[in-house]
Amino acid sequence: MSAPDNTEYELLTEHFSYPPVSLLDDIINAVNVLADRAVGAVETALTGLNPHSIGFGPSKKRGAPGTAPDTNGSSAADPAAAAKREIEQGTHQLETLLNASIDKNFDIFELYVMRNILTVKPDDQPYMTLAHYRGLDFAPSTADAPASLESVTQLRRRLHASQALQIALETERVRNEALLQTLRAAVGVKSTTTTTTAVKTEDGAAAPPQQQTNVLGFLHDRGTLEEGGTERPIATTTEFTLAQLDTLRSLSSTLRALLPDMAAEEEEEEQEEHKEKSWRRERAEYVESASRQYLETVAGVELGPAGEVRDGEWQGPGRGMAREELDGLETVVAVLGAQQPPEDDEPAAAGDDEDESMAQS
Repeated sequence: MSAPDNTEYELLTEHFSYPPVSLLDDIINAVNVLADRAVGAVETALTGLNPHSIGFGPSKKRGAPGTAPDTNGSSAADPAAAAKREIEQGTHQLETLLNASIDKNFDIFELYVMRNILTVKPDDQPYMTLAHYRGLDFAPSTADAPASLESVTQLRRRLHASQALQIALETERVRNEALLQTLRAAVGVKSTTTTTTAVKTEDGAAAPPQQQTNVLGFLHDRGTLEEGGTERPIATTTEFTLAQLDTLRSLSSTLRALLPDMAAEEEEEEQEEHKEKSWRRERAEYVESASRQYLETVAGVELGPAGEVRDGEWQGPGRGMAREELDGLETVVAVLGAQQPPEDDEPAAAGDDEDESMAQS
């Protein structure tokens, strides 16, 4: 078969959605299968016949056809074996001749089909348009702006984001698969995919192997419950409890071994939280005391215990005075009064009244 034109071959392949030669190959393969079935049917039919009916019986005449003297020249061979041997040889020759005839004739058929049926004239190829090419505009677009730095940067960011998402999803898948394997091993379920390598963590270090497997496998063991039935519920429950004592002991020992580590971790966490809270509290107290001192010394504002401003009667009584402060004020007033000479009786009386009011306050 001569090689077809490359353009024509591609056009036909795109039109049929499969290579044209595959159609001819399927036809030839189907004919070969039918020929093999026919040869097998002929062999089966001949094997089922009686050897005597096809001329392989014992003959009265010496040297008659169908008889084969043995090497010692004594008697003829077994008719059934001779018939089987002849049938196998004959069917093999028939199969060889039939396959050669099929190959020869179908090679001619293939050449004829490729040259006269599955072909497109070279003059017609430029004017042929396939159905999925109709309505397409292959003219160069002038409206598209050239790629700018912003568009390239945006595409690059999208690519990086998609890659990061892919890595995160793959890491999560590996983590979930490892968790599922651990859970299956704990309940005693055989996994379909057995992994011999250790599961690696994100930083590349190999995870520690599981020390105990099939820890919860006793949950699947319901033999004593099914055998006991409902006639003896107390005995059945007792047998089940006794059967699980060993497993419960092993679980309790494992939990006891884990408790010290968990308690130490909890204590460390509590200490860290206490340290963090005390530091924050100290900073808040320092800021509050410094602000209070500044307001009282520089701004002259009187503050209450809760930090409220107390500079008016409506906000409550003023600051309480001790006995020593009151005596000091009285002494200062007395000294000031002694230094000023009394001009008349009325101002002196007014001053005495003021001293008495201040002393009472």
